[in-house]
Parts: sequence; C-alpha cells; structure tokens
Amino acid sequence: MPERSYAGGDRVAAWLLASVSALAVAGEMVPAWPDWITGAICWTACIMLWHRVKPLQRRVIALLLAFGTAGVVAGTLAGHSGFFTRALTQNLPLVGMLIAVSFLQLIGAQPGPGGETLPRGRGALFRTLIGVHLFGAVINYSAVAIFADRLSARTRLTLDQAAALSQSFIIGAVWSPFYGAMAVALTFAPGASLTRLMCIGLPLALLGLAISWLTLSSSRHHHAREFAGYPLRPEALWLPSALVVSVLLIHELQPAWPVLAIITLTAPILTALTLLVRDGGLTGAALRRVIDVRLPEMGGEMALFMAAGVLSAGMAGAVAAFELGLPFNHFGATEAGYTATAMTVAAWLGFHPVILGMVVGPWIAQLNPDPNLLAMSLLMPWAIGLTACPLGNTILAVHARYQIPTRALLNRNRVFSAQMLVLSLIVLQIYERVAVSLP
Repeated sequence: MPERSYAGGDRVAAWLLASVSALAVAGEMVPAWPDWITGAICWTACIMLWHRVKPLQRRVIALLLAFGTAGVVAGTLAGHSGFFTRALTQNLPLVGMLIAVSFLQLIGAQPGPGGETLPRGRGALFRTLIGVHLFGAVINYSAVAIFADRLSARTRLTLDQAAALSQSFIIGAVWSPFYGAMAVALTFAPGASLTRLMCIGLPLALLGLAISWLTLSSSRHHHAREFAGYPLRPEALWLPSALVVSVLLIHELQPAWPVLAIITLTAPILTALTLLVRDGGLTGAALRRVIDVRLPEMGGEMALFMAAGVLSAGMAGAVAAFELGLPFNHFGATEAGYTATAMTVAAWLGFHPVILGMVVGPWIAQLNPDPNLLAMSLLMPWAIGLTACPLGNTILAVHARYQIPTRALLNRNRVFSAQMLVLSLIVLQIYERVAVSLP
C-alpha cells in the first residue's frame, strides 16, 4: 500500500498520542481516572503507526509482548490479580513524558549561519561537550542532530567529533529529568528522590565530560588542534537552565505531584510560551507540525516502551507465580554495583538498558531496597552502557546520517564507558556511606 494512503491514519494516530500525554498527567494527578482507557488509546495509536516501525523493532516488540504476556498469564493463573491492567498501563507516565518532551525541539539550540567559521582547539572541544550535554539534557537526541549538522555542513563529521557528541549527550541520562532513563528509574524505584538523584548524577556527568575532554585533547589526538567545535553562545543556555529550574521549583512547591507529570506539563507549556514571544502567530502552526510530523515518527519508540511495560508486568507475574528469588538477600552499594555492571556489559552486547531496567527493577524491589540506590543502578547503565551499545539509537543514527564507522565509534566509546563504570561503582560506595547527609 502506498505510504500516502496512511497519511490520514497517521494524523489521527498522532493526535491520539498527543491526547495520551494529557491523559497520562490526568492519571497521575487524579487517582479516580481509569488508566486502562489511556493505555487502550496509546496501543490503538501504536497499531495505527505499525507500518512505520522498522523490522528489527518489530521483532523486539513481538518478543517483549510474548514473554510479557506469558508472565502475566502465569501470575493470573496462580491466583494473583492486577497484572493485565498493569501490563496495559505500566509505562504510560513515561510515554506521556516522552511525547511532551518532543515539543522542546522547537526551541532548541539554533544552528548558526552556514558560512560561519567553526572555532578550533581545546576550547572549542570544551564548549561543544558542554553545549551538547546541556541541550541534550533537555531536547534529547535533537541536540546531537543540530550540533552534528552544523559541524558537518562543509565537511564530513570526524570520528573525534562523533565520539564527543555521543559521549557528552548520553552521559546526561545519569542526572537529567528529561531523559527516559530518569522516567524509568523513578517508575521502578518508587520513593526515589529526583533532587538526590540529580545531586549524585550531575557530578558523575561532569567527571564524564572531563574524561572526554582530557582524552580528546590529549597528545594522541594532537591536543585537539584540528577539532572543529560548535559555535555556542552563552545566551543560548537559558533554555536548559529554565526548564530544569522550573521542574525543581514546581516539585519543591508541590511535592505531592509526580515528577513525570510535572515534566509532562512543563515541557509543552514552556515551549508554547517561548514560541508566542519569539514567533507570535506562527506558534499554533509550529505546535501542529510537531504533532502531525514528529509524533508519527515516534510510533515505533512508543510501541517499544509500551511493550517493555508488558514485559515488566509479566516479570512481576512470573515472580509471583514461581516465587523467583534473587542471587542476594540484601541490596546495598555492592549489590547495586553488581547490577549496574551486569546491565552495562549487557548494553555493550546490544541489550537496551530500558528493557533490562524494566525487568531488573521490579525483581529487586522485592528486597525493599533504598529507592535511590536502586534508581542509580538503573540510571548508570543507561548513561554509561548506551555509549557503546551497538543497537543504541544514538549510535545507529550517527552511523546512518553521518557515515561514521560503527565499529570504530563503539571501540572509542567502550573505553570511555569502562572508565565511567569504574567511577560509578566508586560513587555507589560513597553514596551508601554519606546518604544521610544528602538533601
């Protein structure tokens, strides 16, 4: 069937996804709201957009649904209830947040004029790392595309540039509330504190940026003399600053509001206000363009997260049905380190941490662990393992769009990933010893 014959259905599906974002907030704020309705709407949209899903994603989604459904059925037959509803609604707050955050690309870093000379050297490398990290922490992969497009406007993107962009972007998952990683951590480690996780993750991310800068500006890389960086201007940094401050302030004023709901509300509202000031009457058209164009492109991603929610519910059902135990009976810093290490190595082999986290989180929850410790053990593999995950979206996109050799980039990033894993294990040990003094 020709692609254009899907256009009308794609538009309907896109507006259904937009409604999912609003209804997900309603489900978080209004306990009486029947979340299964939102789940049914989301799955309807995903089915309508199935023709856009890549073959590899289809196979992964089918496997997640098969194993998840088997676990849900097993748990139900064993006399436990609620698993079917949980499978339908498990990841709705996460999906709603990802849909809302997609609007932020409208006010992201703006590319400079094509004829502008790119700065070079260690300073240019430093500004590029900081810039893509801060903007990526808010607008996610869009920041990498914006920076990489500018750097490759007149020449091919280099391996050093690709390593700098991918490392500085992905490491932001260890602290940013706008990444799917934080949404997964907060979902599967209930009771975890966003403020505390940011206080722990941000210094770790800064160490990661320092490692990238020192490595790429070392003598082995000719002291970055030929590194062409992004012409970042200080005034452009207001966006990530405003968003992070807004989320933290609202969370402080309304601690009962779930963090994911706050982000889901804040992202489109701040986008609309910024566009009204900057573009006036063009605001409505810009917002509709995101819904009509960008949201249909997210169909595969949304189906993957919803299917991962089914797997998570299935894991909980299997645990209840077969009384599955854990390899340890206490979850401290050492056990968190084992968990983070295993998930990071699995990511190097191609297993996405989002799937691993949704399985491991409910399993470990049986031990009633420190929720922040559990959340960190889920965040760290995402921020660290994905830099060298052959099936990570960033790695695949950089290869496809800029013809960067995947193996060379993975080898470069795997060294960075291993260094950051060691630092993460140290951070977990430090946290366990000084947790009482954190905010």
